[in-house]
Amino acid sequence: MIAIARTVQSVSAPLWLRAGAVCVFFYASSTYAAEHEIRARGNQWAPTILFIEPGDSVIFVGMTGHETELIEGMGPENAMLWGSELGEEGFRVTFVEPGAYVYKCHVHLNAGMIGAIVVGSGEPRNMAEIDAALEDIDQGRAAVRRIVARMKREIASR
Repeated sequence: MIAIARTVQSVSAPLWLRAGAVCVFFYASSTYAAEHEIRARGNQWAPTILFIEPGDSVIFVGMTGHETELIEGMGPENAMLWGSELGEEGFRVTFVEPGAYVYKCHVHLNAGMIGAIVVGSGEPRNMAEIDAALEDIDQGRAAVRRIVARMKREIASR
């Protein structure tokens, strides 16, 4: 349940409400923000492709010797860029904007340590932008291209 607190001040309301009492309304919701974990394992992210809903959070663990950052141009237009510190255990990102996000461990980019997070259902609306951004990647382009292709296959199979 989600609680919403609201101050009610209405002339037609009972006296106890007109005095500015706070009413709490409860309603059931079938969607809750969830927490997901992505683990750094060697030079890989587990899972490599993660599907979540808007409002969910991702926590990066096993980060000794690793960091995570969104690859420029590889997220929705209004998405927040993120970047953790090297070894920052428990780094958390909350995803509000639906779309596809492709991220990396810069330290292990050449080893192919790239992952993707798809927020929302259906085809992400920023896939054309991700395809265009692929051409601007200098370091690790082949590995990023492989993850984007895998992400597309997994989206198509859902």
